[in-house]
Amino acid sequence: MRKFILILITTLVSSLAIAQDVAKLVADGQNAEKLGLLDLAQKYYQQAQAAEGENPLPYFYEGVLSEKRCRFLQAVSQLRMAQSLSEESNDVQFRASVYEHLVLCMIENQDFGDPSQLIELTEKAIELNPSSASAYASMALIYCNQKNFTNAITWAKKAIEADPKYPRAYNTLGVIYYHRGNDNDAIAQFRKALATDPDNIDAYYNLGVMYVQRNNFESAITNLKKGLQRDNKSVRLYYYLGIAYIQRGDTQKAISCYETIIQQIDSLYTPAYNRLGAIFCGKGDYDKAVAYHQKATRIDPQDPESYKCLGKVNTDRGDYVKALRNYQKAVQLNDKDHETYCLIAKLYGKQNNKARETSSYKKAAKLGNKEAQSWMVSQGMAW
Repeated sequence: MRKFILILITTLVSSLAIAQDVAKLVADGQNAEKLGLLDLAQKYYQQAQAAEGENPLPYFYEGVLSEKRCRFLQAVSQLRMAQSLSEESNDVQFRASVYEHLVLCMIENQDFGDPSQLIELTEKAIELNPSSASAYASMALIYCNQKNFTNAITWAKKAIEADPKYPRAYNTLGVIYYHRGNDNDAIAQFRKALATDPDNIDAYYNLGVMYVQRNNFESAITNLKKGLQRDNKSVRLYYYLGIAYIQRGDTQKAISCYETIIQQIDSLYTPAYNRLGAIFCGKGDYDKAVAYHQKATRIDPQDPESYKCLGKVNTDRGDYVKALRNYQKAVQLNDKDHETYCLIAKLYGKQNNKARETSSYKKAAKLGNKEAQSWMVSQGMAW
């Protein structure tokens, strides 16, 4: 009996020590974040996960950190783990936050494959926190993606009513107006977001994106630079500033933007490597382009975009065997990407393989690719 009691006491003391270690590691991670030491913060959270794999807190904080670093795919993975581990928790507010961030990151990652799943997760967030402006804004963006603008606007306005000082609500309404073709209304909402929070990076980013897509590159650059004055470590502001420079024809400044990201901010940000690869491919420097894209695949072997980019480079340099292998790897990782199927079709077209060209165009057309659908119609075929 005494031996049993000693074992029980030892177990309890050990559990308490682990809990204290996890709490300290999480606190150390949060302090590192405040100091801007993001890689160190991530290591602390991962050490906390290793110390106690059933504690949702370190997964949640690493997920939110990945969200801040625009690594939305990783964030979704971490937040899903936090969601799973917190299902039995009595801390309703924490569970609501997990769902809110999970949905937000899925939306930022353009993970709209199963809208019903997204809606279900968002409804759960609202159930746990009926006044969640974040969840309302996410629901608005889900409906916006479905082009159901009436419902989207209704939910965005609910978000504003729930928290008139929440800038994401105004940004969301602006995004909806932009997709509906109401540019002036969109700009007005982004300005409202800035009036609510003059340092709101999302609003500067949204204005930059909108102006780039409307070929107003000078206004885009101005707004993106204003955002960088407030946060000179913002990956996505630098990323889109690079796009604005590319569209304006200033590739050297674009290269500088992407080099700033990987050399000074986030050496693991694969979209920057892929943009650099695309730029050098356009210059005809295929070896350098391949090197950048291959670096991206080593950083994240599960990212289909990097393999698709490699396929484009190898197509341009005439190495169709490697290009096809790259494209096949991309669709293996994401079989819903209609653009890759379209690229495969064009590759088969270069090789005069009519049967496989048609089959690939058909797959792309079924997934909604307009170019592929036009090709099928031109051939007198349905999909």
